[in-house]
Amino acid sequence: MTLKSSFPFAVRLIGFSPDETTLIDEHFAERRSKGYSYFSLPEDNLQDPDLFLANANEWKALVALSYLGPSAVRPVLLVGTPEIELPYARVPSPIKWPQLFKGLDELIEKRADTLSRLEASDVVTVPERRRRDRLDVDLTDPGEYIRMRRPPVIGGVLIIDKNSVLSDYVAGLLARRKVPVSWADDEIAALDFCRKSKISLVMINTSTPRVDPYRLCEVIKTEIAERATVIFLVGKSFTYDQPLARQSGCDGFLNKPVTGNGLISMFKKFLPQAR
Repeated sequence: MTLKSSFPFAVRLIGFSPDETTLIDEHFAERRSKGYSYFSLPEDNLQDPDLFLANANEWKALVALSYLGPSAVRPVLLVGTPEIELPYARVPSPIKWPQLFKGLDELIEKRADTLSRLEASDVVTVPERRRRDRLDVDLTDPGEYIRMRRPPVIGGVLIIDKNSVLSDYVAGLLARRKVPVSWADDEIAALDFCRKSKISLVMINTSTPRVDPYRLCEVIKTEIAERATVIFLVGKSFTYDQPLARQSGCDGFLNKPVTGNGLISMFKKFLPQAR
């Protein structure tokens, strides 16, 4: 199947240094008018990627892949030769750019064929991570284990925005799951609601007037609901400050406009009731 697309494909980079990431981004940018185009997702961007690009020379990258579970719908291309045998496509390291783009293009076309077959059969597949072989290596920070062992918070969704349009839409998406969705248009109202209600997920539209998303997030995570997930909805006029976001406790961001599928995917990650 030959796939012609006017939009770039989202790539999650795994195991590359900042300098390597910058170089890959530069080559992605140069390639945009020459066939299939690609862009890398920033580390905190919660958008689902179309495919993964992983540094096979980094053990942590291979461990991450064992948890992410690449598939025909979301494939991976390895750069380099791993020390263990893995059933994934790969290209040599150091990167030869024509080979890299050929490998990415082939995976995208195979992915398109798979998606077409799934759509034709009306089948949706969800990877079961417990059925996948995982690398027998432990590189997890002990503090991360403590966080992972805590039971998820079963609560509602709070959306901070200038109006209730998004919250009304989200309420419709989550109606069958019976997840309560609330709306606030300023920091005082948002904090008051968080103190009075059990919240699983807070979504802050960073363009909401009189709202400092970093300050609001920090107060929620440090004083009210430590285990709640807080994400930012980011427009083109907002510069996401990753160090400040992480310091405030932000769990990531989604670019606006947010699609229904993007929201549903995010809910499945962070809302126990939506899984």
